[in-house]
Amino acid sequence: MESMANGGGNILVFRGWGADKPGIAQAFLRIVVEHQSEVLDMAQFLLGGGLMFTFVLKVADQSSIGLMKSLSTCAREQGLQLSFHFPDAHQVPDTDDGPEAIISVVSPSAVTPALIMDIDKVLYGHGCVVLEIEHRSDNMKEHNGDYNKVQIRARCPSGLRLASLVLGPPEGKVEGLQKVGWEHGAEVTARWWDAMNRPNGKSLMVFGLSHVLCPEDVLDLVLKEAGIDPSQVSVSDSGNVAEEKLALLRGHSTSLLKKVMEHLPFTPGAKVVCSAMKRLGCRLAILTNTGMREIAEYFKQQLGVDYVICRDVEEKDGCFTGRYTGELQDVKFRKADLLKLMADREGIDCRNVITVGEPLKGLKAANARLMLECFGPNVYFNSTKLQDLTIVLYLLGFSGSDVRALRKRRWDDGPGALEPSGSSVPSSPPSKRFMVQVSGLNRVAGQLQSIFTPLASLRSDVQLTTIRQCSLQDGGMCLGLDLTVLKEKPDSVVKDLVYACQKEGLTIMDVNDSAKDFNWLSRYHNRYVITLVQKPNISSSSLSEVLSTISAQGINIIKIERLSARDIASLQFTVGLPDNLSSDDFAKKMVEVSKNHGADIAIQRDDLERWMRRLVVFDMDSTLIQQEVIDELAKLAGVETKVKEITEAAMRGELDFFGSLKSRVALLKGHNAEQLFEKVKANIVFTPGAKKLCTCLKRLGFKTAVISGGFLPVAQEVQRYLGLDYAFANTLEVDETTGLLTGKTSGPVVTPQRKRQLLATIANVEGCEIQQTIAVGDGANDIPMLHAAGLGIAFCAKPKVQEVSQFRINQMDLSTVLFLIGISERAMDRLSEEGVPLHRQFS
Repeated sequence: MESMANGGGNILVFRGWGADKPGIAQAFLRIVVEHQSEVLDMAQFLLGGGLMFTFVLKVADQSSIGLMKSLSTCAREQGLQLSFHFPDAHQVPDTDDGPEAIISVVSPSAVTPALIMDIDKVLYGHGCVVLEIEHRSDNMKEHNGDYNKVQIRARCPSGLRLASLVLGPPEGKVEGLQKVGWEHGAEVTARWWDAMNRPNGKSLMVFGLSHVLCPEDVLDLVLKEAGIDPSQVSVSDSGNVAEEKLALLRGHSTSLLKKVMEHLPFTPGAKVVCSAMKRLGCRLAILTNTGMREIAEYFKQQLGVDYVICRDVEEKDGCFTGRYTGELQDVKFRKADLLKLMADREGIDCRNVITVGEPLKGLKAANARLMLECFGPNVYFNSTKLQDLTIVLYLLGFSGSDVRALRKRRWDDGPGALEPSGSSVPSSPPSKRFMVQVSGLNRVAGQLQSIFTPLASLRSDVQLTTIRQCSLQDGGMCLGLDLTVLKEKPDSVVKDLVYACQKEGLTIMDVNDSAKDFNWLSRYHNRYVITLVQKPNISSSSLSEVLSTISAQGINIIKIERLSARDIASLQFTVGLPDNLSSDDFAKKMVEVSKNHGADIAIQRDDLERWMRRLVVFDMDSTLIQQEVIDELAKLAGVETKVKEITEAAMRGELDFFGSLKSRVALLKGHNAEQLFEKVKANIVFTPGAKKLCTCLKRLGFKTAVISGGFLPVAQEVQRYLGLDYAFANTLEVDETTGLLTGKTSGPVVTPQRKRQLLATIANVEGCEIQQTIAVGDGANDIPMLHAAGLGIAFCAKPKVQEVSQFRINQMDLSTVLFLIGISERAMDRLSEEGVPLHRQFS
């Protein structure tokens, strides 16, 4: 925010609302450009069919009145309403302090103001401030047939423990989020935000077996097959139900297990969940205390699970003895040790260990807190309460559209329609619907609590069809509410809400007329994400032409969010393309805008595949490093001019790569290999942002590689410094007796075709598809690799490469790649803090 106060001029904030249609943002921005004002921040979201947007502008000292008049005229022409205010830039709160928590709230029933208020009570009790609330249309049960889901992002005080948020503090002064959720029939997970709303690709997911992957108690199934009623178990003073049940099997044949497996049930959604997490790159495990290893191994085989840790059942002469045996007979007392063992074996941060089931059950309070602090999200699931395991995906950040796509991809098991349908939702009693916008000049802890206080006592008589909130760089907030009131005199409910907001100094506006009618499917059909980057700041003229191009194609903007932290250097637009518009044709138009303004613009389909990428492969010369290694060697060898001529012609695609490499290497003959490479390695100049990018990718679970047409000693040094997983490059032949270069290469040459093959090979080794890869390069020899990858990025590339590449970055900062995969700058800063485990950065 410091930049907002510098450089003179006034800060003007204007907020607008009204019926949504293409071209609105462009109409206002054209006026901003005409008045030579600068956009410092902008945000937009939709509520039903209504649009809510905010601009933060830097206005010349004498231009404010004229600009406001022009904006007001534009608003009337567009059928919109506007409000203005001038914040004091020096009083804007510091937005960079404290960690951020992501709280997912998922419920099979309606989301109510009472639920949101009680959650905010917990957050307020810990001094947390709500920054964002996301409630997508495809996360509404009436549209997905599964659940209602709201996701809240909150800034927390430094030192706050996650266990205190989930379970409440040890002294019990504030309730925990989990208890509050259960009181309202909802499930809640909380985790520290680490840039992505989904699990890290380098995660371990540990499932329980009974009432988790299997909808019944596994021991009960075996007892029933033996003709024994499980309900006859009488628990001894030890209270160990599993041991008492196992004792009833004494003398029965172990062949019962095979009979059980012939009709073994899977919890609905189990296959979808396991398939999704495997595709993300996660390792899967089953941790069970019930025994019956043979059954656990069957689930492992069927679901693609990597580990089974299970107590062993004693057998004798093909029959059960009724006792447990082996080293793991007390497994339930060592859950934390076993989780850590699996995580360490896989090289996975303990914070990326996700447990599904009831891992905290039976633990003392102190041990339960330790589990939450040491490991990742604990997702509660018990099939006696919840029938569909896909709730786990919702709680871990997947949307209704994602879950539907996963079901179509592999299995259709479990409730939930393949196509959006409201048939599973019971008809509602007579009701009245209200849509309002609430805005404030600042955001403080307990704000939602204050807003919803008059509605909380009505419980389920008031339902939140939609709730969305965004935060702005000026310190303000904008909240959209779509309320359904199921009681007599519904207007009195809204009057109470208006009074509560005004009492807190908040502005509340009725947006019913503009917001109520819309087709939600249009928001998720042909949905794309446009990423705009221009450093140090996106100019108003660049932004105006981008929005003008979007408007001219009849494209509707669904959401605008800022990815850069301190300045408006990167924006992300979520849009819906018309059916008659080809994404390729639209991308070509955006290329022209990019060239005209020196901005980088990327257009990607906003679907599940965008979040499933797992491998990033880089070229080395003029990509990860700023030099061409062969030129550096030639400079030291005194043949710089000749080699440079050949290199430039090859990178322009004018010469055959293999032939040009052979000619250049021959010029190095007779020079000491070790001395040359040591000097080159000592003088490597890494591209700005390379270290930050690779550190962030590693923390996010991506595998990384350098594949270079250069030479292996330098590639291995780049691999070491950047922490890459793989390095492939050419090897120069060295005379073993003299240590001198022979002027030839040794082994297979890294040609353009071999780069593509190595990309596919590494993807295969890592167990991912080539569509899940990202490739970054600058030269003609990178083109096959860029075309093969799911996301091929031409980085500050030669003209020929830019012409044939779908994605381009021309800002000389490799960390810009992170914007293209949806990572904000603030998340980059957090992820790139070296030497500090992610979960301890704010402890």
